[in-house]
Amino acid sequence: MDRIETLKEIREVNLSFLSLAQRLARIDRTRAMRLLRVGEESVDELASLPSEQIVRLAATNMLFCRFALDDCALLASLVHSVPRGVERQTDEPLAA
Repeated sequence: MDRIETLKEIREVNLSFLSLAQRLARIDRTRAMRLLRVGEESVDELASLPSEQIVRLAATNMLFCRFALDDCALLASLVHSVPRGVERQTDEPLAA
């Protein structure tokens, strides 16, 4: 995968994440602070951003979301609870 393709994918993930985070911040401020692990000021700022600013933020080369399953035991239990054959329902390779 080349650099341009990677940046494009980061932008897509960022846009999805920021849009979802903004929607959550507007609907349930307290839950947004807990799930996003940010303070009141950040949630308020996120909720008030116009869509043009969300798009500009998403276009950076920094990934805004992070993998939240830090607990290896939790991750392993989730993986092993999925029945075989459900993991991939297409022939496309899984992204790393």
